[in-house]
Amino acid sequence: MHATTSRRPSSLLALIVGVLVLVLAGAPAAHACSCMGYTFDESAERADLIADITIVHEVEEDSGHVTYLAAIDTVWKGEQSRAIMFATHEETTACGLGRLTDGSSLLVWASGGEGRYSTTWCSLPTDGGPDDRERLTERFGEPADLSDQPIPEQRSAFPPVWLLIALPVAAVMGSTLVSVIALVVVLVLMRRRARRG
Repeated sequence: MHATTSRRPSSLLALIVGVLVLVLAGAPAAHACSCMGYTFDESAERADLIADITIVHEVEEDSGHVTYLAAIDTVWKGEQSRAIMFATHEETTACGLGRLTDGSSLLVWASGGEGRYSTTWCSLPTDGGPDDRERLTERFGEPADLSDQPIPEQRSAFPPVWLLIALPVAAVMGSTLVSVIALVVVLVLMRRRARRG
């Protein structure tokens, strides 16, 4: 009797351990964004562009990296162009800012140049906060205000809709025309053979 009761707790313990091993082994690994982290001063030094921007619209998406046409409203550091191409990853687990909606505004610490910039969560200062704009103004002076300038038209990376419709129609019509010509040639050759016979 004593031996039986001592087996039950060990059997129960083995069962619990087995279930835990199965659950943990079968659970998908969670991958989070991992950054080295920079202070406010380090982030300000490293960034090529520090500006308030507004997302105008998405231009293209490639392997999770999304590029947007963005309007620079105010700029503390870097290029003073009204419109830039701005990229980030659509997944925050890949350190991207996530999918951005048209019209959303954000303060960016970005790298790049000549109108093309990108950023990640890792570019943001670890000791940043609601007073970042005041701290930036203390460091760089008053930001350039570009918000009264028009946003230049940017060509989309996608072809126009009429071209997307016209190409398949032309392909179908072209293949139909080739088929009709081939049929006519075959019929003419068959008639000639029939006459000779």
